[in-house]
Amino acid sequence: MAGVTLGRTLGPRALLIGGILGTLPDLDSFIPMGNAIDNMTYHRGFSHSVFVLTAISPLIAGLLYRTIGALKGKFGLTLLAVWLCLVTHPLLDSLTTYGTQILWPFGNSPPGLSPVAFPAIFIIDPVYTLLLLTGVLVFWRKREPGHRFLVGTLAAATFYLGIGMVGQLSVKARAESHPAFQGKTVHVQPTPFNIVGWQILAVDEREFVSALTGIAPGCAIVSVQRGSRGAKPPVGAQLPGSVKRLEWFTDGFFSYRVDDDTLILSDMRMGFSPSFVFSFKIAEKIGGSFRGVDPQRKRANTPRTTAVGDLLGKVFDTLKTCT
Repeated sequence: MAGVTLGRTLGPRALLIGGILGTLPDLDSFIPMGNAIDNMTYHRGFSHSVFVLTAISPLIAGLLYRTIGALKGKFGLTLLAVWLCLVTHPLLDSLTTYGTQILWPFGNSPPGLSPVAFPAIFIIDPVYTLLLLTGVLVFWRKREPGHRFLVGTLAAATFYLGIGMVGQLSVKARAESHPAFQGKTVHVQPTPFNIVGWQILAVDEREFVSALTGIAPGCAIVSVQRGSRGAKPPVGAQLPGSVKRLEWFTDGFFSYRVDDDTLILSDMRMGFSPSFVFSFKIAEKIGGSFRGVDPQRKRANTPRTTAVGDLLGKVFDTLKTCT
């Protein structure tokens, strides 16, 4: 955004400023929150709030305005550039599965609103990234024609996001009308690295159903897995307080399971049972009952590269059903 707004004034320096500003919200990753669940669920919190970022924008803009002579007489444009660089970060994050607490401090903990999420793009998407990177590289080498090219690639990347958003709405509507998901809460998201293949997860109090489909309306919905939900922990289990926060963070898409006298709580939105990407050991069975432990991340037994490769293979097979 800095390249688009300040590129003609500062040239490639605008890209450096934009890159630095764009990383500021993620500095909260370096703040220890206490345990594995809190580290995950407090990320994209206060530092991603549109209210906080809007409040600090004039301070940062003022600093740039005073230290960079080329910005003299352009404080309004500088403020706009800073604000866009900061705010577009959490807005883009809100288009991924795990969402963002963009309204912090409102609804930043249970029972408030879960993080804002409209899963329209995977957290790493090569097409989106290459569009922006190409624009940056061309602008870096050729300032004036490069600026027009940068604006064009940003527009193309935004259009790509729009396709993902339309795809999300379309796939979710198809899933909610499909017999396999009737009476269940449905979550839809793109599969890794693309917006062509989509994963569907539906849950109720008893079971879950996961499936794959393509973005086009003519693609079949192929059931991948159906099983017991594990919506509640064992009766009498003593659990750490962070458990309620993870239930809230997942917007209800969570699962409890017992593995070798260990109670595990999983975010069901990424991966397939039982190899979810985010699972946590929360209690151990001692003397016939479960007692809470400090939550610890539990890695899936299947290597992530293998799991992603298998998933993309299934996506490819699913896309063959599209007409």
